[in-house]
Amino acid sequence: MSRGGISFEGIGAKYVTYQAGPSVSAVALVSGVAYVLASACAVTASGDNQMDFGSAGDPVRGIIDQYEADHHMTVQVAGYKEDVPGISGSMPAAEEFLCVDGAGHVSECAVQTAAGRGPAYAVAVDDDANVNTVTVFIG
Repeated sequence: MSRGGISFEGIGAKYVTYQAGPSVSAVALVSGVAYVLASACAVTASGDNQMDFGSAGDPVRGIIDQYEADHHMTVQVAGYKEDVPGISGSMPAAEEFLCVDGAGHVSECAVQTAAGRGPAYAVAVDDDANVNTVTVFIG
């Protein structure tokens, strides 16, 4: 989502391997691994050494970077990630903290207070009806 020649993609990126939670594994099984990877799915912590799509309103903890056949995945847990899918009608504004929607997308968090915020926030938002993507900083 480079605008005016500015691109943040990959700056400060850090990755960790987690076990895929049941909803991520189910989507990978039904829609294919390519869908999970191409969609830059947002995930949240869901158990010991596990990340999953979570429930709407859970804080974004990472973005899936790679998914393996053994149901483990590499998750970007820090840095900038461009073109993360958002939800039309629930797009955040720049600088708002981000939550998952339970299906791999990011959305604005209902709670934007210091106590309710997550580690990820929107840097730039493209809310064009055909695009709906967010540049995310996870910090």
